[in-house]
Amino acid sequence: MNEIEIRHLRYFLAVAETENFTRAAERLRISQPSISQQITQLEAALRTPLFKRVGKRVFLTQAGATFRKGAEVVLRKLDAACSAVDNISGLVVGRVDIGVIPTLHFAWVPSVLGEMARAYPGVTIGVHELASSGVETEIEAGRFDLGFGLVTHNSPNIRYERLVSQPFSLIVPSTSAYAKRKDIDLKELEGERLVMLPDSFDIRRAADAVLIHAKVHPHVAFEIDSIDAVLSSVIQAGMPTLLPAIVLRGRDMPGLRAVPLAGKTREMEFGILWPATNHVDPAARAIVAALKGSIKPAGRSRKRRV
Repeated sequence: MNEIEIRHLRYFLAVAETENFTRAAERLRISQPSISQQITQLEAALRTPLFKRVGKRVFLTQAGATFRKGAEVVLRKLDAACSAVDNISGLVVGRVDIGVIPTLHFAWVPSVLGEMARAYPGVTIGVHELASSGVETEIEAGRFDLGFGLVTHNSPNIRYERLVSQPFSLIVPSTSAYAKRKDIDLKELEGERLVMLPDSFDIRRAADAVLIHAKVHPHVAFEIDSIDAVLSSVIQAGMPTLLPAIVLRGRDMPGLRAVPLAGKTREMEFGILWPATNHVDPAARAIVAALKGSIKPAGRSRKRRV
């Protein structure tokens, strides 16, 4: 395997991402015959095809898909090592990949990117929206450096740091009779028509648990697999949804109001998901510092060691 060099991995990943040799060559600013030659060399070194050709497109074979995961980890570790050298001279540079759950994307990500653009222009940030379990999987695999998500404590390979706790609210159109209320008893939702996320979302399953505990059975009229579409449908259809109020932060939706639920209900814990390692890249630490600075004024974070 000593024939394999770093350039082979970069060329391989470019083809895997674009599914086209010509587009990969354009991305890398090399000729198409050159990249084809490099892939041929890589396949010869591994003694197995990594791509199958279908017309002008190429697709990963099973071996190629397996190799891709390892190649991504190798290049990420190389980039981290190069960044560590730069950091010795006081620079915060490099690439950080963040996994974020849909609930927190608008609430946390734009303000963090704004601060990082101003304070650390040498840092490249990749933001990937996934379900909570997907974020955890990618952090464990070493493909993500950080996660913004639910504090589940599901993985021993992840260090969870809670930043915010929020109960569910009934999110309603501002024209709804509910919008004028101080709070709403869950019992009032018996038979109520709701717009909800599907149960593939962790936040939906948690909402169902809240309703089951209260022995309340609303009618789910619409299930939509996008938080933005759910909120827009609340306005257009006039039906409420059950979500933490944090989903409204950062979204320009003045036609909605989050009405608290009466009494004590389950709170969702949101925070940082760190790889369980002794070394954390300075750029990742800078991102977390930016996040904490952006949510501190809201006064919703209750400090507790997790």
